[in-house]
Amino acid sequence: MKSADLYPIYLKLEERKCLVVGGGAVARRKIRGLLECGAPVTVVSPDLTPELWAAATEGKFCYNRREFQAGDLDGQQIVVAATGDFELNAQIARLCRRRAIPVNAVDNPGLSTFFVPSVIRRGPLCISISTGGSSPLLARRIREDLEEELGPGFAEIAVLLGEIRHRIQERLTDEKERRRFWEQVVTPELIALLKSGATENARKQVKAACISLLSE
Repeated sequence: MKSADLYPIYLKLEERKCLVVGGGAVARRKIRGLLECGAPVTVVSPDLTPELWAAATEGKFCYNRREFQAGDLDGQQIVVAATGDFELNAQIARLCRRRAIPVNAVDNPGLSTFFVPSVIRRGPLCISISTGGSSPLLARRIREDLEEELGPGFAEIAVLLGEIRHRIQERLTDEKERRRFWEQVVTPELIALLKSGATENARKQVKAACISLLSE
């Protein structure tokens, strides 16, 4: 599978039932990511890491302490197979594919129908890096490199732009005018200010540009 064959999307998971099979370190990362997105998660595994056990006792996810059964897939909309057993993960992936359930087998890109990217979050700003399952470590290294450039100021400006966006949609009804407006607000200079940590200057620049453009 080539990376060009993958269609990158962001899913709303609040009402999508998600199943994770496995309770080790890899499963822990997958479960944490799903919970952070508000997904209702069910975990099936004979054992859990101490961190996952604590989360289960707090009711953060539904835990079935046993081996996987095919019936566990009933009603699930997303499945992650992270058991540490290559053959079992493959079996789960095949069952999911027959039922048209999106599945990620953590050690088998060929049978997976989706991949979990390495992610950078700065408030509403979310950047994902994926190698299509060919090298998760490379994706992680790239993420670590980008994280140093994208400080907390990006989150503040993303929130500010979101607040402005609603007013702009009401004020500028023509799509071309809106695009021209944003191109004059979100400039390379603004990104340079944020990378340098000059968040307050970036905020002032956004507000000044908005006042100037909207007063025309």
